[in-house]
Amino acid sequence: MRDSDRRRFLRLVGTASVVGLAGCGGGGNGGGNGNGDGENGGQESLSGEDYPAVDQWLTEEDVGAADDTYDGTIVNRQDQDTVEVGVGTEGNGGFFAFGPSAVAVSTGTTVRWVWTGEGGAHNVVADPDSQIGETDFEFDSGDPVTEEGTEFTQTFDETGTALYHCVPHLSLGMKGAVVVL
Repeated sequence: MRDSDRRRFLRLVGTASVVGLAGCGGGGNGGGNGNGDGENGGQESLSGEDYPAVDQWLTEEDVGAADDTYDGTIVNRQDQDTVEVGVGTEGNGGFFAFGPSAVAVSTGTTVRWVWTGEGGAHNVVADPDSQIGETDFEFDSGDPVTEEGTEFTQTFDETGTALYHCVPHLSLGMKGAVVVL
């Protein structure tokens, strides 16, 4: 079984398990993101263990350092049209992190990376050849820039996993992931 097929199968099994448990016991209504608005399928985060490529990319040290802001969870932002990720947020010994480092989105979502102006020049690159070979997407924001408010956007029209990093700060652990469900 190909890795992408295996990941898709694991996502489907995980989704079926969550859906099957949604109405079981407890006083909650089974939906919502903790804010009572019913978004995100009742989950604020997903376990990185269910997405081994993400977990490996953000914790491994064979390519760059591990990202010290990653706590083993993936922030769930499914069903949002646009999701923002900070570039140059605090972490990895300075302002060398993406915030959040791992996010789950629905197909059709646009992810907007926005530079904080902290930590020097950054960029956003998904390149299977310079990572662990597990990214399903390839993109590049271009040369590293320092200006606060700089933006780079990527729309994800297919399911898969995007593993990315900042070229100048990969050795410090400035890595990120987008899981598209």
